[in-house]
Amino acid sequence: MAQFLDYLSEKYPSESIDEVNRRLLELSSLFEISQLLNESLELSRVLNNVLLIPMGRMMISRGAIMLLRDGVLRVEMAKGLSAGQRQAHFAEATLPETCFTTLNLCDEPIPGMPETFDHFVKDAKLVISVPFVSNTRPLGMMLFGAKLNQTEFSEDELNFLNSLANLAAPTIENALQIAEIRQVNRRLDEKIHELKTLFDIGQGLSATLDQQQILKLLVYALMGQMLITKYAILLQNDTKLYLHAHKGFSEEICEEIGKQLLSQKSLDVACTVSSLSHKRLGKLCLKNGVEVIVPLQHQEKQIGYILLGSKISKQPFGEADLEFLSTLVSQAVISLENARLFEETLEKQRMEEELNVARTIQKKLLPKTLPEIEGYQLYGMNDSSKQVGGDYFDVIAIDEHRYALAIGDVSGKGVPASLLMANLQAALRVQMTPQLDLAHVVGKLNDLIYQNTGLDKFITFFIGILDTRTHRFTYVNAGHNNPILRSAAGALTFLDVGGIILGIMPGYQYKTGTLEFAPGDMLLTYTDGVNEAVNPREEEFGDEALNELVRRSAAATPRDLVEEILAAITAFAEGAPQADDITMLAVKRC
Repeated sequence: MAQFLDYLSEKYPSESIDEVNRRLLELSSLFEISQLLNESLELSRVLNNVLLIPMGRMMISRGAIMLLRDGVLRVEMAKGLSAGQRQAHFAEATLPETCFTTLNLCDEPIPGMPETFDHFVKDAKLVISVPFVSNTRPLGMMLFGAKLNQTEFSEDELNFLNSLANLAAPTIENALQIAEIRQVNRRLDEKIHELKTLFDIGQGLSATLDQQQILKLLVYALMGQMLITKYAILLQNDTKLYLHAHKGFSEEICEEIGKQLLSQKSLDVACTVSSLSHKRLGKLCLKNGVEVIVPLQHQEKQIGYILLGSKISKQPFGEADLEFLSTLVSQAVISLENARLFEETLEKQRMEEELNVARTIQKKLLPKTLPEIEGYQLYGMNDSSKQVGGDYFDVIAIDEHRYALAIGDVSGKGVPASLLMANLQAALRVQMTPQLDLAHVVGKLNDLIYQNTGLDKFITFFIGILDTRTHRFTYVNAGHNNPILRSAAGALTFLDVGGIILGIMPGYQYKTGTLEFAPGDMLLTYTDGVNEAVNPREEEFGDEALNELVRRSAAATPRDLVEEILAAITAFAEGAPQADDITMLAVKRC
């Protein structure tokens, strides 16, 4: 110690021994304070010591420590301040760059600090501040009121405060880091608990494909995890919300809230009603005890909402609560969607089975084999774009020498078209008697279709009667694609005599056309699935291409011609799906 005193005497020769002793005592005090501060890394204990040491030593009646955390300067420890002053906080505050600043209430506002900070200092009667800086990083500041003896702070006292702040800054920084780590650990523990809860709930939700059971499990999870007693589930059907389940909220209030939810833009995430931009909805919810709205969404499709009341603990819903709710509801929505898809799959399977039955029945309505007509070759085919379709062809023996060749195309596709086609086939066969008048038969078919269908259902139809004794062919074309007659010499004739399509106008009088089959003549009848076949560029196969195929088919049999046309259509489509049924019936005189 004597050697240290000698060193101080040489270093500061102008100082008295008393002054040297005072400085030594101050250094010793700061050393003891440093040891005291480093005994604990509890932030509150560190701040309490830092605040009380100068207040006790300098007889200061009031003081506060403010720390900058998450961009906000807030009071962390205070003595002698009111309850309101203890809650003071300031965003976007820049700490003073000087080591200490005398806060004179008459001075200009402190640079970098908001005006509200100056008001706080004035109200709290704080006259001096000393910032905490660790490695050039501002941590906060100490603020003190006047001394009880009303004396000014001496230079030595200011130096002491500055030294104390420098000693305390690293400890405060370490304590802040420890507090942050503990907070992170607490959040991590909460997240682990939430994940375990979500995992357990998710297992329950995924164990069933029943919508009612899924919603019941969701309600139990919400009540158990959030500790709520009031809820409502609103499910959306098209453009309406209907109340699925509720407890604690009246049905009328839920329906009114549902109307308000439909009138605004869909909510994307769980939110408290106080944060809603839709003020009318927010007031309605708050008035009736709804605190949180959780949307039920699947791939941006709104399927409903959940309304939640307050917690039993009366604690507000925080960000972690909303995040948990969103995750939980997302799991439930996935389970609900899986349940819906499962139901759709079952329904689709039932429909597939019914369609298979319908397809089998429809195929039986079409001729399995065509009759052998002496001196003629026949070939027909039908390929539906769906399991069942509306195309029809038939060859009916009227007597020993006369045969009816018919082809039709019902508007639409699927089951409705196939049913109408079946009716057409049945009605036609009933009228195929030896005394038939072809124009009269088609007229009766037209009236029947008109009486039993709507305006959106109609049939294009072609029928011809071939007499093998005279080789005369009498026909009626009721709005169907004009059949193509190719002569042995290669000339094409289009059969267009008849009238309008079936089912549009009752009592219509159809006309008949006639021609004679010469040796080598071939007639092709077809539906619009042939000439209107499309490729990926939405281009149609077209009449010209079809006519050219028929024109160059001199030596072909009816089967050869039909198969060549099918191959050409397939190549033209380039893999594009078949848009319409394809049906062809060809006859050739040998």
